[in-house]
Amino acid sequence: MPKNCIRIAGLSEGEHGQEFEIRNKFFQKYKESEVKTGEFIVKIVVVLRGLDRKLTINIEGKITNLLCDYCAKKLNCVISTTSNFVIKENEEEIESTDEIIYVLPNQHHLDLSQLIFEMVNLSIPNKRTHSKSEQEKGECDKGMLQLMEKYATKTNKEIDPRWEVLNKLKVK
Repeated sequence: MPKNCIRIAGLSEGEHGQEFEIRNKFFQKYKESEVKTGEFIVKIVVVLRGLDRKLTINIEGKITNLLCDYCAKKLNCVISTTSNFVIKENEEEIESTDEIIYVLPNQHHLDLSQLIFEMVNLSIPNKRTHSKSEQEKGECDKGMLQLMEKYATKTNKEIDPRWEVLNKLKVK
């Protein structure tokens, strides 16, 4: 059984855990992925209580191929994400939702590769920059930062005289 799969049939009641690492090779099959390299620890817990089956996936690690939005230098982006799912049986093949994973009654394993891939990609921050402490230590390319400052558009602080009249009204 591949490490990205979990067994969902024949489990006794209680908690069942699994832990494994994923690295660069995992992301090779996702050609359009923004994440190409990284090191992650994936912890999976399946909880069985009667007919209820719950799945928790926790991913912690770092993405190593993203570029800083300020200086375009590579940075390590540390991520930590957890998602909870309910596993439900259904006679027909139904597309899973954000919270429910549908499986067939005779299905013994569940491939979590796509879920893991999506969780890693959704945990990428919108703004990717070196932290302030890293910038102070010189992690950000100083030459690139100087170029950005040089060519950044300067805003004109001078107020249009028509708006100045309105500002006087606001003060009263």
